Amino acid sequence: MTTAEIPLAVCVALMLVGAVGTALIRDVTRLVLSLGLFLVAVALIFLFLGSPLLAVSQVFVYIGGVLVLFLFALMIVHRTGEGRPRADSRHDVAAAATAIGVFLILMLVPGPLATTPPADPVAPAAVGDALLGLDLIAFELVGLLLLAALLAVLVIVKGAKDS
Repeated sequence: MTTAEIPLAVCVALMLVGAVGTALIRDVTRLVLSLGLFLVAVALIFLFLGSPLLAVSQVFVYIGGVLVLFLFALMIVHRTGEGRPRADSRHDVAAAATAIGVFLILMLVPGPLATTPPADPVAPAAVGDALLGLDLIAFELVGLLLLAALLAVLVIVKGAKDS
């Protein structure tokens, strides 16, 4: 292993620790922190591999958005008698089938990345053209899906508090 590969190996080790922690930790708050470690390691790998735009996007979208959303969700979940969030494990066949189905759809359906990449993929103009060009409809649909999921969560939480 060369000295240039050592930071990459450290990032991969951090990713593995974060992933294993996310899968095995039962305390929900520590689980979210473990997921944060995993996401930071992914951003560091993007940075190490020469994609600073992806690294910054990883930090803003996933760490700044998704992880904070998880922390807010922790504040409104049902609590146990000790005041800790209750995390019921529901590993069932339907969840596994859904995960496998989503994986197959993502792998088999060609997306915008299957097209010819732009001449200069790190140029801000190329990123702007990709986001506001033909892929704008897909981004808007994903945004609507996330909004619908957020509204569904709010309705479920409100319904649970009323009963």
